[in-house]
Amino acid sequence: MGQYFYLGEQDGSAFEVVFVEIGSGFEKRVEGSVLDNCNLGEAMVTGSFTYPSLQFIKTYISMRIDPVEYRGTMNEDGTVIVGNWYIRPRDKDSGSTMGTWIATRGDGGEEFTFDIDQTKDEINDEVKEEKKLEVPTQPALR
Repeated sequence: MGQYFYLGEQDGSAFEVVFVEIGSGFEKRVEGSVLDNCNLGEAMVTGSFTYPSLQFIKTYISMRIDPVEYRGTMNEDGTVIVGNWYIRPRDKDSGSTMGTWIATRGDGGEEFTFDIDQTKDEINDEVKEEKKLEVPTQPALR
């Protein structure tokens, strides 16, 4: 489960993601799917994982929008990933869109919760306190 935020905005969108690691050795490929809770729907993801770095591209299935690039860093026990996302439009006359994201998981079938009503600041505070990670923050609007 996770949530992503647009640069300069406090409200975000929740998502569910499933990653499958492919290959062995130092660098692994990842594939999977994402389901956003907003009207964007389902997307496919492909990328790479070299602990602690994860990067992938999210391509929506039924929406004709530009792919979204995600880059993140996993914590030591593999339960939290935080990072940034970017949309670099194919149309050269359009500007880029970007923001931050956070995702959590449980291990070994362990159940975990993610409260979609939490604010970004509450999530950042919890992650910093419990996981001792540096979490990207949104700059204040001017």
